[in-house]
Amino acid sequence: MVDIVEIYVHWYAGRSKSQVSASLGVDRKTVRKYLAPAEEAGIAPAGRL
Repeated sequence: MVDIVEIYVHWYAGRSKSQVSASLGVDRKTVRKYLAPAEEAGIAPAGRL
């Protein structure tokens, strides 16, 4: 089981959803599911606007 925080750590470090998925061994849809609320709230990784 992947900790949701790990998804955010990888994403905030600038990795794409596909890269996060591959490095943590979870489906891209799972990564997208947990990142969607942050993106809807206007939160973006460092360097991305």
